[in-house]
Formats: sequence, structure tokens, C-alpha cells
Amino acid sequence: MADPRTSGYSEDDLARVPERHDPPDYRHPFARDYDRLVHTTAFRRLQGKTGVVAPGEADFFRTRLTHTIEVSQLARRLGWKLGAHPDVVEAAAIMHDFGHAPFGHVGEESLSEAIDTTARSWGLDPAEVGGYEGNAQTFRLVTKRLTGSSAVPGLNLTRATLDAATKYPWERGEVSREKWCFYPSERHEAAWLREPVPADRHHARSFEAQVMEWADDVAYAVHDLEDFYLAGSLPLALLAQSASARENTAAKLVERRRRRGKLAERPSADPSRYTGGELTTAFEELFTEAAGPFEGFRGLAGEYDGSVQARQALQLMRKRLINRLVHSVDLADPDAPPRRHHNDLAIPADARLVDDILRDLLWVFVIEHPRMATYQHGQRRVVRELVEIHAAAVHGSRADSSIFPLDLQPDLERLLTSADRAAADAEVLRLLADHVGQMTDDAAARMHRRLTGHVDRGFSDYV
Repeated sequence: MADPRTSGYSEDDLARVPERHDPPDYRHPFARDYDRLVHTTAFRRLQGKTGVVAPGEADFFRTRLTHTIEVSQLARRLGWKLGAHPDVVEAAAIMHDFGHAPFGHVGEESLSEAIDTTARSWGLDPAEVGGYEGNAQTFRLVTKRLTGSSAVPGLNLTRATLDAATKYPWERGEVSREKWCFYPSERHEAAWLREPVPADRHHARSFEAQVMEWADDVAYAVHDLEDFYLAGSLPLALLAQSASARENTAAKLVERRRRRGKLAERPSADPSRYTGGELTTAFEELFTEAAGPFEGFRGLAGEYDGSVQARQALQLMRKRLINRLVHSVDLADPDAPPRRHHNDLAIPADARLVDDILRDLLWVFVIEHPRMATYQHGQRRVVRELVEIHAAAVHGSRADSSIFPLDLQPDLERLLTSADRAAADAEVLRLLADHVGQMTDDAAARMHRRLTGHVDRGFSDYV
């Protein structure tokens, strides 16, 4: 008897571009998607990309790769529990950060700003170039073969798997100027992906995408809390033991939410909106409930010291938080199939609030710390100058693609001699963004040193 989780997907869901010489395959189409993704260069490069801090800062910090693996594990188990195909949600989790720029979100922002600035200086409309956004870059990476002229588009994933990784199904500015999944250069692929989606869900995530995103949110919140407790940056024992410390921290969390326009003035039916009072109450309860996730920290004398008691407190925290956040969600409609655009994920308001608190603790104690600000200032500069140097090389009367990788040079040379300069320049900028965006943190830093002359031995530095 067929397992209901592996059936119920339509021909539209399973669709992909027919491939030449495609032999019979014993694997489910979604399993083939997953297998293709884990063998990509983009997946391997995640080991060298920033999570919150750069790889190598300490052996316990998660990298973008280990974060991705943990998200995929949570997504698979949650998808299985709710009745979605586990390979779809796991494959979506595996690829969800493929487009991550070097140095994390600050690198992404700096890269997008630099592409926009270059577009304007070249007389182009930045909207038609598309800036840079990690989710949009992921879609581009898996749907397009960025070099060469193959008839097979990128990884040629099924429609359901692609949709499961599409967290923001629109172009920049169409719904939001902060997050988007489609560049103008992938309009054809985006139209194919979303063609079967009902009109009333034109900008809605698929059910599987909602499962994957919640797994990402939970992994990010809980695992970063663990990492930075180990690093001595998050005073979890103090928060579990001191009412005044909780009061001061809650005030900072409320102020941060208010500053960003994320607080409601009065209690709301919207589960993503809450008042400062609701946040403060939830924060107090989270750290003081008798059998709560932070119970083990109440007996510790200080911050992490490697003791058995500290390790046990950490393990208990991780287990209880993940169980609470993962098992709290359910189907929005228990009578509808947990498939793409037939259902939604119901996330209780208290679970959203706890997840927001955990993530904001990282911002208050780590990301907004001046030490992190100086760290990120230099990272922004590296990314910006990489774009500027590469853009100067391929623009103007003496354009030269020689500093680009060999696989990009044929396309660049073709574009540099095109009669349609505006269209060609927009495509050149996209290739430039592809080149810088795929770099690991270390590769970006080393390439910057080479291009600016800050290295005494450059030829043997194989970037």
C-alpha cells in the first residue's frame, strides 16, 4: 500500500523539463531532486560561508553548511509528521541558502547596494538588473546553467521542489523591497514555476515552503542561542536567576521591536503582532517556568565552563525548545491535503513569540555589539570593492574580462561586443554578481587582497 506522504502530488507538481538520454530511474522524482542538490558545488561552498561569525572562529560555531543540515533534518521530520513528502521539504532546506553571499547578510546587503550603484553609474535601471538577494540567487543557481549553452536548465528540479524553496514568490518591489525570489533575468522560469498556482495565492508560499521556513526559523533561533552561550556572549544563567537582568533585557527586546515597527499598540488577532507587555510576559515565563527550557541554568554558578552540569543544561534547553516549537505547529485545515497550495501551516501565536524572543536575544547581545559592528564594517568594504574592481574591468572602451574565472569569460566577451549595450550590461552585472556572490568568506577576502595588491605572493594563492 502506497504511503500517503509519497502520493497525492499531481503531474504539475512532478513536472520538469524532459531530459535527453534520461534512463529509467528507480528513485522518486523528489528523491532525484535531493540527490542532485547534495552533489552541487553550491552546497559544498556553504562550509566556508558565515552563519553569524566566519567559519574557523571556534570549532563549536555552526557554519552555513551545518546550519543547512540541521534545517533539513527538522524540515524532513516536520514534513513527515504533517503528511508532506519528506524529500520535498528536505531538498528545499538543502538549497535554501545556496545563494548566500560571502559574510552572511551584511555581505548580501553590501553586494545588492554595490550592484544597484553600478547599474545607475552605467545608465541602467536597477529594477531591471535586480540587485542581489540570497533567495533570488538560489532560484537563479538551480534554474539556470550560468555558463555554456545547454538545453538542460540548471539542475532541472521538479516544480514542487522549486516551489518549496521559494519563500518570497515575487520580484523585487512587487510585494517587498527587502526580500524577493525572482530576478528579471529569471522571469520565464518564475512564470513556469508559478503557472499552476491559484490566482488567490499568487504571492503565497506553498505548504512545503512554509514547513521549510519554520524549520529554518527554529534552527536559527535555538542553535545560535547555543553557540553564543558557549562563546560567553549570552548570559543565560544570569537571565534564568536574576529578575533584574530579565527586566533589563526584556526592555531592550521591546525597544528593539518598537524601533523596527514590529510591536502592536493593543492585543491583536494577528499571530505575528504582539504588544510590548505580551513580549515581556512571555520572556519572563520562558526563563522562569518550572520545567521550562532554561531550568538547568538555575543551578549554575556562572556562564559555560565545560562542566557536566553546564552541558546538561544546554542539552535540556535545546531539546525542550525544539520540541516546543516544532510540535506546536499543525495544518491550518485538517481536512485539506498537506500539498503545495491546498493547505497552510498553522503556527500558534505563542510559538511565534518565543521564536522571535530567541532570535532577538542574539541581536541584543551579539549582532548589535560594537565588536560585531567593526567586524561587519570591514566585510561590507571587501564585498563593495570586489564589485567595483570587477565592474571597472568590464566597462568602458578598455573592457577586459581576464580577471574573471575562465568559465565566465566566453559569455562576458560575447556580451562586451553586443550591439544592445543596455541588455548586455544588465547581463554582465548579473554575471558579476554571480561571481562575487558564490565566493566563500575566505575566497572573497583573499581575492580582495590579490586585486588590491595586499599580498606578497599571489600566484600560488589558488582562489
